[in-house]
Amino acid sequence: MDIVRRSRYLDRLIAFQDTDLIKIVTGIRRCGKSTLLDMMRDYLAQQGVPAERLLTFKMESLEYTGITDYLTFYRMVRERIDGIDHPYLFFDELQNVEGWEKAVNSLRVDLPCDIYVTGSNAFLLI
Repeated sequence: MDIVRRSRYLDRLIAFQDTDLIKIVTGIRRCGKSTLLDMMRDYLAQQGVPAERLLTFKMESLEYTGITDYLTFYRMVRERIDGIDHPYLFFDELQNVEGWEKAVNSLRVDLPCDIYVTGSNAFLLI
């Protein structure tokens, strides 16, 4: 599969790296949102960010089937990032977690971290 480098979009994410803002990438299904997150993750790795600080949560994976509400989601993320200094959190297809925005905002407030989120327009912006 050929990956098209979306420099314009990647540069926008890079411009907001390490800011207090939650970076949200929306769009129709199969338009490249997840690939853009992967590109941002690769960029950070190339900049010397250690792999253990780059955490990706692909919420469509069966690994996260039981994570359907924001409290369970928040606790799961906190457990995974325990002891990691300034993690970069990549949440892919987060719209299936009810109240996800409460958990993500709480992570932003509670921890020194950098947060990136993707989701399909039809569900994420309701």
